[in-house]
Amino acid sequence: MTLLSNLPFIFLAIFALGACIFVHEMGHFLAARKRGLKVDRFSIGIGPRIFGWERGGVDYRLSLFPIGGYVSLPQLADMGRLEGGDDDEKAEPLPPISYTDKMIVTVMGAVFNVLFALVLSLVLWGVGREMPVNANSTVIGHVAQQVVASDGSVVPGPAREAGLQPGDRITRVDGQRVNDSMAVFNSIMTGFGIAEDGRRKVDIELVRGEQTLTKTVYPILRTSEAIRDIGISQSSPVVIDRLTAGRPAERAGFMEGDKLVSVDGVPVVSLGFFLDYLSTREGTPMELTVQRGDDLYSAPVAPVRTPEADYPIIGFRPTQITERIHQNPVEQITGMVRTIQQTLTALFHHQSDVKVRNLSGPAGIVHAIHQTAQIGLTQALWLIIFININLAILNLLPIPVLDGGHMVFATIAKIRGKALPRRFLETIQGAFVILLLSFMIYVTVFDVQRIADFYGQSSPPAETAPEPSASDVEDANE
Repeated sequence: MTLLSNLPFIFLAIFALGACIFVHEMGHFLAARKRGLKVDRFSIGIGPRIFGWERGGVDYRLSLFPIGGYVSLPQLADMGRLEGGDDDEKAEPLPPISYTDKMIVTVMGAVFNVLFALVLSLVLWGVGREMPVNANSTVIGHVAQQVVASDGSVVPGPAREAGLQPGDRITRVDGQRVNDSMAVFNSIMTGFGIAEDGRRKVDIELVRGEQTLTKTVYPILRTSEAIRDIGISQSSPVVIDRLTAGRPAERAGFMEGDKLVSVDGVPVVSLGFFLDYLSTREGTPMELTVQRGDDLYSAPVAPVRTPEADYPIIGFRPTQITERIHQNPVEQITGMVRTIQQTLTALFHHQSDVKVRNLSGPAGIVHAIHQTAQIGLTQALWLIIFININLAILNLLPIPVLDGGHMVFATIAKIRGKALPRRFLETIQGAFVILLLSFMIYVTVFDVQRIADFYGQSSPPAETAPEPSASDVEDANE
């Protein structure tokens, strides 16, 4: 029944990812037709043909491996055998095309992704996006006294150890200006600073009252993804969502919709604070106070650990109160480009903790769209915009089999005054196709593990886990 209830969202996620790929390939296709190039195939997926149809001399197909798509253009880069077509070496030679034609047709896939993202961002600007209250602020709401590291150990909060305080407004992370909480967390996560003693480090510039201070913080690795974190969160009201019958919270009289006010007399200023506090209170009763309408309700409740949970629970999912934010397209896309740039830089930096295993392939992306669509369609729309910007940037990297690689080959041919040998191109492209498939298999293994964990095989049940925030969804799809 759970699977059946999720089917609409799963189909929506698959359709959304397919639409992003379709838009990219349509850019190549229309540009090729406009420039008079021969088009053999229009494929969603690569490899052998599953099904399709022919029209106007073009084979429109769905191919076996769902890791992208292509438009087969023999005059641009004849990769027929690699793309799942026939060996046409003996076919009648086609007239050569100009360097300008090659560059225009190649770049138009990325251009169409950007245009599609721009249109969607205009829609999102108009309808607004549900975001946690204060998500557009860099003011610290909570500084954790203790945090749980990736290895399960409880350690002092790095930010507290460095002297950061609630109310501090962060202005720069490692010298880069930050304008919202997502930028703060992404900058810390993708940082690669290392101190002389070998500890990870990040320099935080902040404003406290009339003072501008710079603090050096030593992040630790947190969560199963082993990403850098310093133990801070922005201030945001928290409410009870999805109360579980028979668990401590329900037995204590708490109800869905209750707004968390305090725990043991300490104000609940953020979701991060509440989860950090909860993680250290296993078996110890704590006095939880909530606001219900105009009244306050308090009761003792003791967190417990269950076989399916990897931290103490009390039987409900806390979620942040949201507000609708209208962010213009320039701000949306600029922030996404910055995030992608930070991720790529970290991925290739030897001191970074961002690894290939932290990335997601098609399975992870579909799962992320599926989950964000359940939270709200505006969240899913934001993620689809982000995916299109990702496709545009990544496809222009100078790597064989990607558009940027085709542009490099075309430029080399232009400089040397003649085409590169087909055998050479096929060898290089074939090697990178194997690398791409290996990469996809590798990240898919981790995607499947994350999805299995999400559905409760090795992580807390859905009713006890917090709603994914925007930064959580972005980190998972990078």
